[in-house]
Amino acid sequence: MPVIATAAATAAAEATAAASAAAKAAFGYNRANYMFDQGLRFARFNTGYSMAMAQTSQYREDISDLTELTVTKADTYHTVGTICFVLNFQLIMAGRLGVHGPAPPGWILGIYWTNICAALTFLVMFTWMAMHAGARATAGAAYMRTRSVRLPIPTPQMLDQARKTGNSFEKERIADMFRIPFAMPAAKESVENPETGDREAASDRRMPKWYHDEVAELRKDEGGAAPSPTSV
Repeated sequence: MPVIATAAATAAAEATAAASAAAKAAFGYNRANYMFDQGLRFARFNTGYSMAMAQTSQYREDISDLTELTVTKADTYHTVGTICFVLNFQLIMAGRLGVHGPAPPGWILGIYWTNICAALTFLVMFTWMAMHAGARATAGAAYMRTRSVRLPIPTPQMLDQARKTGNSFEKERIADMFRIPFAMPAAKESVENPETGDREAASDRRMPKWYHDEVAELRKDEGGAAPSPTSV
């Protein structure tokens, strides 16, 4: 009997040691995966905002290019209007009728001066509208670039939310901490059906629970939907 009891105690101790070693190995494996995933989480957050800022920078460049097109055309019209001003003044002064030859009849001079004055009026309007178009386009571009198309820079609160510390692994589920690879496969990506309220598989990929929590947290504005192959 003592021999049997000793053998049973030895077997129990060996089983306990093997279970402890397996639990320790599973804990270390899952914690390493967790820390690796948290690095990917923060890298994905930074990459997403970097792409968003690059895209917004393109929009800002488009606004500048379209504004420069309008301003350049308005400046060209302004230059043409100034040249016409000079020619008009020459027709009023040194090039007017009657200076280099006999004076024409009075009714011709009346028509001449009426057209000169009308031309000056239109040239003033022309030049003013060209200047106004350039100034208005520049002001509109400044308004859009400062009000509507700003760079999407994350706030410190958003950065803190995207960052995870090592001790956050202690808040995970026990099943995730001691999950044995291959023997205990992770759950598939799933989304909630708005009609039935049940979880349905979104893809064949298997992800740990903390991935699903991350999706629900970082994409809560989209209802926590897991990214599908067709999502953008």
